[in-house]
Amino acid sequence: MTEDQARDIIHQLVSAQSREELQRLIGRHISVCDDVFFSVLSDVVEQMRVQKDESNARKLQEMGDAMARLRFMI
Repeated sequence: MTEDQARDIIHQLVSAQSREELQRLIGRHISVCDDVFFSVLSDVVEQMRVQKDESNARKLQEMGDAMARLRFMI
């Protein structure tokens, strides 16, 4: 996966309008989420923290942690 692909998936996840949409997106992309994806996700979380957006940073971090657990179960 490229960094641009990772950023696109992260944007889709953050833009999900409902829990159901988020779950569908995670299910669609989880198999391709690799080290690049999780590295970019970590960078995005850090950027949010620098911008003092702690609430969204925490939510994204928690989502990433859950995705990592799912990914490595597959």
